[in-house]
Amino acid sequence: MRRFIPLSFLFIFSILSTTPASLVWAHSGHKHDELKIKLPKVVARVNDHDISGDVIFRELKKAAIQYKKRGMPLNADQEKSAAKTLIDDEIGRTLLVLKAKETGINVSEKMLLDKLNEVKAKFKSDSIFAHRLADRGMTVEQYKQELEIDMYMDQLIKKEIEPNIKIAEKDSRDYYDKNKRKFKTQEKVRASIMLLKFNPKKGKAGEQAVLKKFESILDQVKNGSDFGALAQQHSQDSLASKGGDLGYFTRKQMLPAFSKRAFKMKVGEVSEIFRTGHGFHILKVTDRKPGGLSPFSAEKEKIEKFLAQKKVSQATRDYIEKLKKQAKIKTYF
Repeated sequence: MRRFIPLSFLFIFSILSTTPASLVWAHSGHKHDELKIKLPKVVARVNDHDISGDVIFRELKKAAIQYKKRGMPLNADQEKSAAKTLIDDEIGRTLLVLKAKETGINVSEKMLLDKLNEVKAKFKSDSIFAHRLADRGMTVEQYKQELEIDMYMDQLIKKEIEPNIKIAEKDSRDYYDKNKRKFKTQEKVRASIMLLKFNPKKGKAGEQAVLKKFESILDQVKNGSDFGALAQQHSQDSLASKGGDLGYFTRKQMLPAFSKRAFKMKVGEVSEIFRTGHGFHILKVTDRKPGGLSPFSAEKEKIEKFLAQKKVSQATRDYIEKLKKQAKIKTYF
């Protein structure tokens, strides 16, 4: 249950009562250029657990910046409504974490560090990771705290909610029948490419030398030599290390110089040498997927996962509402 502010909140303005001036306000040393409202140091208390105004302030500030970038700056009433949504969301997150701990779920330091390192591994370096977080207004330590909360919630949902979610085949079939347009696919071709560049400064003679070399390579391909191996050896394209594999693509996903040829060719066929602004090329079609309606059998598993996720989301919201009725909750905004 990650935080979000739906666009729909822009059209639902909650006029909140004036907060007592005696409250201690958060961020007294912060600039409030992006926000028109102030938040108390503690925005809510859930079963003796305080929810910090700093957390809500950070999320609200990020949201306000995003809406401003979209050309929809928030006014004060909209900021209040957004803050209210975020506080309610944080109350739900807090209840899930407290319930997780109550049921014996534990997130050890090792588990947390392993997960953090898993996320970091998706970035080229720790500094890039930290910089990306800074762009979102977060420190690594703040992200680590968020990660811990998410891990508690995820474990609780897996333990208490997901086992009760079942998707009947009839439901999957009904979804498929009512949304067939979503399962229509365009014809796709898979091809590999080889490129040899030429230096314009060497003139016609330079071009002819490159072309002669390419003709020799093409002869090897036509006589049964492996296209991918030759591409790895000779191609000057960025895909050379992959044997020139372009993957699957539709007619519109590839440059016309390639797609027009590829879609006319048969699987296994190799083109003649052709020229583009990048140099000389040859193309080999390696597979083809016809377009049309994907059968239910091929989409069933994806549909089941999609419907299960929807049910889990609704069941989690219902679960939180039950926890709220049992909890002591007080808000200060």
